[in-house]
Amino acid sequence: MATYNRVKVKIDSIEFRPSEVTYTLTRNANQVGRRVGDSVVGRLEINVDASITDNISQSAQIEIWKMATESKDPLHKVEVTWYLDEADKVLHAVEFMGWVSGFSVGNPPADFQPGASSVQFKNHMKIELTVVVDESNVGKHKFTK
Repeated sequence: MATYNRVKVKIDSIEFRPSEVTYTLTRNANQVGRRVGDSVVGRLEINVDASITDNISQSAQIEIWKMATESKDPLHKVEVTWYLDEADKVLHAVEFMGWVSGFSVGNPPADFQPGASSVQFKNHMKIELTVVVDESNVGKHKFTK
């Protein structure tokens, strides 16, 4: 099966090509709508069909699970690159230091439902990462083209 080339994720030295990645950045507002300092929250949600081992190897899946179950508090360098029209041209990229805050696997039905996403999963793996934006890591948080 062909590998996806719409998006690439790298967590430390683990590189893979998921089907879908969503990067979200939010800030809190006070009662009059002004931003609250130190309230930036960044999240990365990754969806991948774990059965397509050309896109994510089984060893990479295990290494990411190990990151999700770490008892210490190490940070990992995360890089995500989105491509334009499955070509080699970069649309945009995000880099940050973070940690795996969610990990789930399952096998939902791959039947197409009207109004549903066109992405179909046989063996769905969802990975969530939290962006660390404390004083020593905020400068490592970048969004580029």
